[in-house]
Amino acid sequence: MLTAVLIMLAACGSENSGNGNEAATQAPTASAQPEPKATAEALPETKKVTDDLGREVEVPVQPTAIVAGEFASELLALGIKPVGSGDNGFKIVYTQAEMEGVERIGDPPNPETVTLLAPDLVIAPTVFLEIYPEQMEQIGKIAPIFYITFEQDPIYDIFAKIADLVGKTKEAKKWIQEYEAEAAAARDKLQSSIGDETVTIFRVEKGRLRIYLNRNFAGYMLRSGLLAKAPEAVAAEIEGNIFASAKEISLELLPEYAGDHIFLIVRDEGDDKAAFEEIEKSGLWSNLDAVKNGNVHRLETDKYYGSDIVTIRETMKEALGMLAP
Repeated sequence: MLTAVLIMLAACGSENSGNGNEAATQAPTASAQPEPKATAEALPETKKVTDDLGREVEVPVQPTAIVAGEFASELLALGIKPVGSGDNGFKIVYTQAEMEGVERIGDPPNPETVTLLAPDLVIAPTVFLEIYPEQMEQIGKIAPIFYITFEQDPIYDIFAKIADLVGKTKEAKKWIQEYEAEAAAARDKLQSSIGDETVTIFRVEKGRLRIYLNRNFAGYMLRSGLLAKAPEAVAAEIEGNIFASAKEISLELLPEYAGDHIFLIVRDEGDDKAAFEEIEKSGLWSNLDAVKNGNVHRLETDKYYGSDIVTIRETMKEALGMLAP
């Protein structure tokens, strides 16, 4: 707008200097002189937004160098490659190739590394401020930080919020429409294949037996994507806290939480492998319907690590292939 105003003013000035050719020949060098560059033109346009901590933050309308403490996958889905990312961004199997060239800022985030990247926007989870207060205070002096809480829907809240923040709402709408079409088709196929049979996700790690609920490690994909039915005990846990990721249970409770189908996450090495071998030896495990009917599906830990939108979408396809081959 400022450029247009300057051009208009320049045109008006030329008209007021005279209407004949004589005026033009008297000052041939006037139009050749460069116009002074407006200072405001060099400054990026900004907007004020409110993050999930209730803070009003002034951010670029079109950020060009974003550091993602988390949420790198969401930016990639919008066609934006962050200049830097926290460690978790590099653990997502499905986006590792696209993360080529992105700088690792560390965990905890290193303010010196962030400084060298010269970001104009930092997107970070609210938990960073809780566990890394000193680092985030320093980073906040480098660039504006927009904080996002994990305790909301990863697609319809987090992804949509990021898209609005960086001016990519059209791209987000297209992605969501495609995801919804895939999810609808997947649900139909799952219902036709297993009907109301139940599904549970178990993980054995560090000697602990846990069930995954409605978030991490395939939880969102299974419950909100495929709408797979949960056993009553698992459903009660989810209803009690829809944002809870997992619950540790004793081996004695295994039959109560086990579904007709079991997704099992356990690393095939070290203490985790040894702990699961002990569980396998128990009658509680061998007597489960899912075990007897051959409905135990091993999941690759690294693939199901994230709760980002790309992982949700890709694991939904893979899990469907296991439940409804």
